[in-house]
Amino acid sequence: MAAQVLPMFDARLEGEEDWTTRCVAFLSTMLGDILKGLSMYTISDISSALFNRKADLLGQMMLAFIQKCHGALLEQEHCTCPQCKRVLKRRGMHKRAVETMAGAIELERPYFYCSRCSLGIYPLDEALQLSPAIKQDDIQSVGVFLATEVSYEVASETYRRCTGQEVSEHSLHESVNRVAEGLSILDVCPSKAEVEEKIARIGEGKRWRPVMMMTLDGAQEPVRPEPSPRKGKRGKGDWKEVKGFRLYLIDEDRIEHVISWHQMADNHEIANALRTIKEAGLIPEEKVRLCVVADGADWIWNRTEEIFPDARQVMDFYHCSEYLHKVAAAQYGKGSEKALEWVHATLVRLSLSEETHVIAGLKRMKPASEEARKLIDNAIEHLTKHSGRLDYASARRGGYHIGSGAIESANKMICHGRLKRTGAWWYPSCANNVLKLRCAKYNGTYDRVIELYRERHPITAVRPGKKRGSPTTDTQL
Repeated sequence: MAAQVLPMFDARLEGEEDWTTRCVAFLSTMLGDILKGLSMYTISDISSALFNRKADLLGQMMLAFIQKCHGALLEQEHCTCPQCKRVLKRRGMHKRAVETMAGAIELERPYFYCSRCSLGIYPLDEALQLSPAIKQDDIQSVGVFLATEVSYEVASETYRRCTGQEVSEHSLHESVNRVAEGLSILDVCPSKAEVEEKIARIGEGKRWRPVMMMTLDGAQEPVRPEPSPRKGKRGKGDWKEVKGFRLYLIDEDRIEHVISWHQMADNHEIANALRTIKEAGLIPEEKVRLCVVADGADWIWNRTEEIFPDARQVMDFYHCSEYLHKVAAAQYGKGSEKALEWVHATLVRLSLSEETHVIAGLKRMKPASEEARKLIDNAIEHLTKHSGRLDYASARRGGYHIGSGAIESANKMICHGRLKRTGAWWYPSCANNVLKLRCAKYNGTYDRVIELYRERHPITAVRPGKKRGSPTTDTQL
């Protein structure tokens, strides 16, 4: 609830001529001090000297702009309580530290307190949309961006080297979880209009509807019991599967990424995510030729057949080839000329949609060993089970991909790149928060997610007091 501001005069007009005076005087003195301290005049020395004082330099500029834009609030004597509507008299000037990407300042502003409602009020904080924490939202946005790419330790050090300011690993960890908490799949996805724009761009001048590929897969990531103490024994580590999917459009010589979504979740939760984006119009099957390509995991095909019964289905060609390579190695000897000849000839037949001949050939084979017999039976069972997804020749003529390399790439870039690091063990909830933000970055919606966070956590300058009649204190990170 906003506090009503009753400015006594317009300082923006009164100070029109001198709002920069203090700033210019400060900069002149500081530049002189910097020059005196320079032992050499190389570009590196000059850059280093200015960088080390950057926060102070820009901070003074920030104070000058605050004086210019909000001079009346700096001198405000009265305001109205947002709850009881009483007119309150100023109870002195309170100082607080403020850190932004542009610099650090100490801001002194009027403070009001309603003893009836036990509310402390800072009208200038509300006008500036100051976060209760010392470090403001712009720092949080950049810090979270770094922390979702590299370890918290490296993100903290990188931020210090790039800005000259400090942000702790613990603060970065909390910021990541705070921003990602409550994000849904639609929050990190592009809008329906953005998806349709991509489809229109890919399909422009084409006779056929564009191909939209959907790939699904899982990736194992390191986890530990949740919760565990920050210090001390944290419990035995384990591995948990991150399930995810990727949607992309195919052009003649490139692919256009549309959506990635990865979470430590069961297959029903992933299915619900797919239903959600389908119902939101992000997979417009009437405007694209949808094709699902994946390996042989039952959860993938069971869920996609439920949700996208009309989509074309293609078994990952490389996944099938693995079965045949194992048969060749066991039957003819690993790396032997006979094994290579057989597997190459069989893969050519498979690529020409002669899966029935391949299965028949496997059935006629006389196993060279018990191991070979088991592998032959496995290959027959697998190819027979997925025979309706092995029409590779037709798929290639239609412009579809026959491999699931796109989801393997997404697993590496989005999941492994951040989660699977030496010594890293994750709470599943924290891992999912990081994954949400990494998906947003690859979906091109990171800035939108940050703005959504700000909308869901509006900043207020009205704060509960410690006790009746006493002023509040500013929260710090």
